Order: sequence, then structure tokens, then C-alpha cells
Amino acid sequence: MHDHLAWHDQGGGRSFYGLFVENGRILDTEDVQLRTAVRRIVQLFGAGVHFTPQQNVLLTGIPDGRRAALEAVLGHHGVRSAGAISSVRRWSMACPALPTCGLALAEAERALPGVIDELERELERLGLADLRLTVRMTGCPNGCARPYTADLAFVGRSADKYTIFVGGSVLGTRLATAYADLVPRHRLVARVRPLLERYRAERLPGEGLGDFCCRVGSDELRDDAVAEAAP
Repeated sequence: MHDHLAWHDQGGGRSFYGLFVENGRILDTEDVQLRTAVRRIVQLFGAGVHFTPQQNVLLTGIPDGRRAALEAVLGHHGVRSAGAISSVRRWSMACPALPTCGLALAEAERALPGVIDELERELERLGLADLRLTVRMTGCPNGCARPYTADLAFVGRSADKYTIFVGGSVLGTRLATAYADLVPRHRLVARVRPLLERYRAERLPGEGLGDFCCRVGSDELRDDAVAEAAP
């Protein structure tokens, strides 16, 4: 599966640029003016705008000779290049949840970036920074961000508590299973740390996290999670 970020040849002397949009929210913040940058690119280059299933944006029809100019616009507005975004963040996704959705029981879109920050540090510590895995977070069990097919997912169950699911796949072709329940948000990464450590020690060559969880078996993984959580 390809996320289509960065430059790709479109044919006829034109290219398209895949722009990462965290959790699908195109907005300006104090540090990154993403919305302004996209508007400016459409105005300057006449770019087409297409959305992807990964909630990113493709800016299409850019003349090959103007690639550097488009990158300059992004850089001027603080937008990071695709190469500067970690693998785990590139493949993350959250539903809107609170305060937009009346069904939400917990945070998702506003919470996942902080969880990813912590997960990035943990993966770096374990030497797994380049691991490609899908991470999803939803504010309720309805699954609007496709958590039930992800390598790792956090599904809102009550106020600031989540069920952790593991064992899906990058391609989204396998269902995940519950790993731990009612985990407070500030403990999510801590609860999956033993799983990540075991994955690092026991994985097969080329085996993804979801594949590993499927091979080891959900019952054994849940037993490990219960033992880890015990006082």
C-alpha cells in the first residue's frame, strides 16, 4: 500500500504532490499555516485538489519545472516535507470525536497527535523508528477511523479511557482483536510497550506488528497484557 506522499510523475510534463494532513484537518496553527499554504498553491499553480482514503491531499497538475517553487511555498508556511514525518505518524488516523460528534465518549482527533508523539519516542528507543504500522484512534466503538483493521488502535470506551486493539494489517485486510480494556489515555503507550518489546525480540524477518500479533495469538497477548497491568 502506498500513501502517495511527496512528488510523483503525472505524465505530460506535470507532477502531483502528496501532502500529509494529520487526521484530515486542514487548518492554520501558530506553527504551521497548512490551510493558507494549500490556498496559495491553488492560486499560484492552478493545482487540482484530491483527497485520499488516508485523509491526505494530492495537489495535481504541477509543471515539473515548478516543483521547487511549490516546496518553497510549503516551507515558507512551516509545512514539513514528507521525509520529515515519522512512519508511525504518516500511517495514523483519528475520527473527529469530541466536541464535533455527539456519539463520542472520548477524545480522538485532538488526542492522537500527543499519543503519536509519545509513541514516536518509544519506537525510537526500541530501534523501531522506521517500522510501518497503522495506528488508529476513535472516540467511540463505531469505528469511523477504521480501527478494527489496524495494526494498533485505541477505541474510546468511556471518558478518557480506551480499548486497545492489535493484530490488523497495513493493508486493512485483517481484523484486529482486543488487547486491553479501559486504559486511560496517559497509559496507552505504556500498556503497549511490553508488546513492542516482545515484537522487537521475537519478530520474523519482514514481519509487521499486526502480523506478529496474529502469529502469536490474541489469547497469549491478552494474558501478557493482564500480567503487565497487575499490581
